[in-house]
Amino acid sequence: MRFVSRFISFGLLSCLTIPSFAHAENIYVTPTIGYSYSGSINNDSGNKVSVNNSANYNIAIETDLEPGRVGIFVSHQNTDAKDLAGETQFTYLHFQSSLRFQPTQQLESYFGASLGGTFANASWTEKEVFFSGGLFGGAEYELSKNAKIVLEGRWLGNVVKSNTTVACTLPSGNETCIVSIDSELFSQFQTNLGLQFSF
Repeated sequence: MRFVSRFISFGLLSCLTIPSFAHAENIYVTPTIGYSYSGSINNDSGNKVSVNNSANYNIAIETDLEPGRVGIFVSHQNTDAKDLAGETQFTYLHFQSSLRFQPTQQLESYFGASLGGTFANASWTEKEVFFSGGLFGGAEYELSKNAKIVLEGRWLGNVVKSNTTVACTLPSGNETCIVSIDSELFSQFQTNLGLQFSF
């Protein structure tokens, strides 16, 4: 329940920035779907326990700020950790900024960075919110004046403490374990494909 209330609070806080979009010349809404490749955690025996790779669902809302864009990025992923019971969920809420380049009339590329928080609902950690940041880049191909195909890649890094240990339950339900994060930076890599609409 605390996870839900913190997510709502953080979401409402980010929405305070949206009124500034109302005076912008262009608004860009980019829904994408993709695939996340995740890092790993260590159990008490020193063996790596992998967070399974899985699909992610994203949306970015941006506006122009020369020579690029600024906006909000939200990403959600449902997965689980191999050899551990319980579902794992990651929801990223980031503010992002990018520089843009236009090599041809129909093709535009970009590179940027993002900063924000990750809401984690997982059996292997008691922390619900991680500070996180990311780097991203991609290309957009113009289909019409107000629509583009988007292909992008993202690295997302979560700041966690390597000495944090948490009790967990194995899938059998009768055994427990102690899990610690592999390092102070838990990374995920995304490949995303979607459509961008401008207004």
